[in-house]
Amino acid sequence: MEAYLERGLSSLIVDDARMQLFEALIMNDGSKDRTSEIGHQFEAKYPDTFRVIDKENGHYGSCVNRGLKEAKGTFVKVLDADDRFDTEVFKKYLDFLNRDDVQADADIILSDYTEVDEESEAESYHHFTSEPERFSPSQMAQMDKLFLFIHGITHRTENLRKMGYVQTEGISYTDAEWTLIPLMMAKTFYRFDGALYLYTKGRAEQTVAPKQHAKNVWMEIEVAKKILSVYKEKKNSTPAESLALMDDCLLVQINHLYQLYLFSLSRYNPDLKPLKDLDTLLKCDFPEFYEKSDEYTTTVLKIPFKPIHNWRRGRNLSIQRILYHIADSVNKMR
Repeated sequence: MEAYLERGLSSLIVDDARMQLFEALIMNDGSKDRTSEIGHQFEAKYPDTFRVIDKENGHYGSCVNRGLKEAKGTFVKVLDADDRFDTEVFKKYLDFLNRDDVQADADIILSDYTEVDEESEAESYHHFTSEPERFSPSQMAQMDKLFLFIHGITHRTENLRKMGYVQTEGISYTDAEWTLIPLMMAKTFYRFDGALYLYTKGRAEQTVAPKQHAKNVWMEIEVAKKILSVYKEKKNSTPAESLALMDDCLLVQINHLYQLYLFSLSRYNPDLKPLKDLDTLLKCDFPEFYEKSDEYTTTVLKIPFKPIHNWRRGRNLSIQRILYHIADSVNKMR
């Protein structure tokens, strides 16, 4: 990650006044490269803003957990080492966070992000919504923007600590915990108008690269089990409006997992046992999600079908998979 780290940290350098509005914790997760050295260079130059935390390797979740313990700010946002912020947008974002109403009222802040290649050329822009700026869980549920990405989300630090948030360590794809679990504490959302986060895609070693993803997709099932466990534990103490939004977002995540296994990664033949285990768990302990997921309908090349329903009944999905991959190839060519 040393090849990207300096670029990412440099994207946080703004004018002196704004540099006093935030802290940047640089988590060195036991790296053997120049990560620590580069981080300490920034810390030496901007000691009031940057702070390096050298720790033993514990993977992504351990970095989030340690950072949450150390964070001093009102809000907390994750920036991966190979990504960066749009610096001009970051200036506006800091001003936004410093507004009195946002400081007092915002539980979660949602923003746009841009996918870029390794040369920072934009590939796609992910827009959340244009209106309104402030909204409730029930209003968000009506926006049809229920698949949340870590790149576009900022949390109130106090909320995470109050709920005892601890991210799973030792595996990948735990960002789903970061985006979903805190919804159970959220009463007020704000929208920041701007694509702050520049998400770098295209590296073969990324966890979202298809072959790597197919090999480790079982980890997503473990993450889903963790989210369901927290959901079950906190369900009765969660405000009804927040719980309803969590229900909707969690169902979208569950449907996404089936889609990954049965279609997106099917050409790499992922082991289906973890998916079957999740299916059994839903049927036995979370029948409401099991029943709703059975009704999940997707449309490929204008042909609607129910993949989860069909798979559960042992029906052959070969034709549906062929259509899916044809549509996927066409979309990538556009």
